[in-house]
Amino acid sequence: MEETARIDGHLAKTLSRWELLAIGLGAVIGWSWVIYSGIWSSDGGTLGGILAFVACGLLCSFVGLVYAELTSAFPRAGGEVIFAFEGIGEKAAIAVSWGMILLWGGLIVIETLMFPVILEGFDINVPKFGELYSIGGSSVYLSYLLVSLLGNAVFAYLNFRGAKISGVFQTFAVAVLLIAALFFAGSGIIKGSPQNTKPLFGDLDGLALVFLMVPGFLSGFNAIPQASEETAVSSRSMGRLVVYTVWGSVLFYVLIILGLGFAADLTLRSGEGLVVLDAIDQLFGGSGVARIFVTFAALMGMLTTWNAAYLAGSRLILGLARAKFIPERIAVIHPKHRTPSRIIAALFLFSTAFCLLGTSKAIYVGIVNIFSLFLVVTWLLVSISFLRLRSRRPDLERPYRVPAGKFIGWVATIFAAAYILVYTPISPGGLSWGEWLATGVIILVMIITYFAWNARKGYLAPEERRRRLTAT
Repeated sequence: MEETARIDGHLAKTLSRWELLAIGLGAVIGWSWVIYSGIWSSDGGTLGGILAFVACGLLCSFVGLVYAELTSAFPRAGGEVIFAFEGIGEKAAIAVSWGMILLWGGLIVIETLMFPVILEGFDINVPKFGELYSIGGSSVYLSYLLVSLLGNAVFAYLNFRGAKISGVFQTFAVAVLLIAALFFAGSGIIKGSPQNTKPLFGDLDGLALVFLMVPGFLSGFNAIPQASEETAVSSRSMGRLVVYTVWGSVLFYVLIILGLGFAADLTLRSGEGLVVLDAIDQLFGGSGVARIFVTFAALMGMLTTWNAAYLAGSRLILGLARAKFIPERIAVIHPKHRTPSRIIAALFLFSTAFCLLGTSKAIYVGIVNIFSLFLVVTWLLVSISFLRLRSRRPDLERPYRVPAGKFIGWVATIFAAAYILVYTPISPGGLSWGEWLATGVIILVMIITYFAWNARKGYLAPEERRRRLTAT
């Protein structure tokens, strides 16, 4: 252990209101819109894709409001784990902790292993040498591993140095993303054609596919509770920022789908590759300037997700270690930078190791679908916790108190419960059997871990656990 490092030390309060919002928005937006907006506007139809995001954004707003109130009541690293513990109990908190570790760890893994492929897609040449082996029909190259290692090291180092540096980067990158969205939407409407927007609606299978994907693209508000300990922003303002994150993200995606619908016909939108960049080439006759700007924005989107996932994931694990849900010796705060240094190092090693799996699309899609399922389960448990706390602890201090709380809580609960069905075999776009097998393995590991650690060496009396989770 570092001699002067502290276990259960305090994080530095350095993040401003805008930096906190940028962390949330950056965690949501990412880079995948360059590819997946083609699916949203072709399988779902231009208007269908927009309405899917608006409808899901409206429903996610209810979940966001639940998070907003609970974040203001418990502004401590750990976020939804604390909410579930306070509202339901230890076992629910453990289930939520696994869901959130899968979300943030999965995002870091995806950005790391797909980094060379994304660069290639953006016409940035990554040399292929040192072919090692093949997985899922995709070769694993030494050169790709080195590029992934380098990119991952940059964001691990940024987060090691402090949340302030991460926050400044997020603010710049998110500003670039929003300007690019306005530019693309405006260019599509002005230079494109209304005829390109057909079909306005896709078939039922296409719409189901879009709805299956949307929660994973609107999950950035989960980052704000994890960063809440590192800001001097009032608890009430933090609650509002959660809601702003949801609708800022919806607006971004709507602008992209709208711009693409006008800019490109169905053939281009339903094709493979980076359809937004292809649409820009078509609109501007191959102009390098326009393509470079949107490409730069997409790269910024990839980096903002990577950065936000490191920040949120490390703070989540810090909260878990403080409360002994996992071995507490990892909860070390660096004496100079006031960051959870050991956790950041562990995330770096874990995600870098996953690069050995290669860049098979099946691996990428499988990771996204599985952590999206666990994310929605977490939303359900947090929403139930909200309702129970409203009933059992009416006098709990809630700096941001949601009006019509019971109504909001019930809508959020019903929405999350119903959305889980989208991932089941009864849905046209449900998880594959391979993904269900992987999900079953994860659940089995959760159960084994509970009996091997949480019920034995990791056991704490409820009051002591509460003190460690919520003490400021």
